[in-house]
Amino acid sequence: MSEPAILHWERVIHKNVRSSDGTDVGNIISEAGDTFTVMQGTQREYNIPKSVVEGFNGSEVSLSIPYSEVLGYKVA
Repeated sequence: MSEPAILHWERVIHKNVRSSDGTDVGNIISEAGDTFTVMQGTQREYNIPKSVVEGFNGSEVSLSIPYSEVLGYKVA
């Protein structure tokens, strides 16, 4: 099993998230268990699995999935 892309999730709270196709997804507002929550503006909220995180460059979390897949994690 490989090492996770992010070891210390408290360091990425309030950081920006970008999908694999370059779309700005929003900012991380919390994490719990195997998911983290991203808020896009004041309207859209996503619970995204940590398993799709590709990396963190110090200011932005990158995902291994395109924005079209992120939409499937939208909170109703």
